[in-house]
Amino acid sequence: MHEKMNLLKELQELDQEISSIEAAQQGYRDELETFKTEAARVQEMLDELNGELVFLQQDEAQLQQNLLKERDNIVRVEGRLPEIQTQKEYVAVLKEIDMAKKANNELEEQLQAKQQEISVLEQDQLEKEEELENIGGKANERSAELSELMGETDNALQKRRDARDSVAAELPPALLRKYQTLFKRRGGLALVLARNGACLGCNMKLPPQQFNSLLRVTEIQSCPHCNRLLYVEKQS
Repeated sequence: MHEKMNLLKELQELDQEISSIEAAQQGYRDELETFKTEAARVQEMLDELNGELVFLQQDEAQLQQNLLKERDNIVRVEGRLPEIQTQKEYVAVLKEIDMAKKANNELEEQLQAKQQEISVLEQDQLEKEEELENIGGKANERSAELSELMGETDNALQKRRDARDSVAAELPPALLRKYQTLFKRRGGLALVLARNGACLGCNMKLPPQQFNSLLRVTEIQSCPHCNRLLYVEKQS
């Protein structure tokens, strides 16, 4: 019975180490995934900015075209002044010139506003491109470090799995199944110490007769409260 208990202790220690290594490896993978997620987020923002810039630049081009037409219109109307023969026609042409200049000024204001808007977006675009480049650089650098860590932990993990298989093979199948079920259900703590008449897994008092029986180590027993397997340490 002592041998089975020692095997269970060794098995639980190995399983806890395996779980710890696997958790560390998952952390490495999650860290790399974080870089990918962040890069995708910035890339999406960059794509949106690029799309907005395309539309704004199209608007800018249209405004510039309209402005050129309006300026040509002003030149054309002003060119008629020397040919005017009546006061009424002269006043009408001046009014037309005034309206054309107002339209020209409005277009110039619209063009300046559009160019300012484009300038702001281009700055945002530049910042996002730099941010994306930084993320890529950090990801590449950290990826090399994490690959090395994954290799080291893979070796450590395989050694512990091999040792675990050897230990598990020495236990009775029924006891091994019970241990494995408890290990999963009880957060990696299937086997716990009983001390001063209590289970240290759930901190509940054990029946006195059971605790006394544990001291004799005649059979492997479970806590009546949490169902974990129990063991005691010899008093010196």
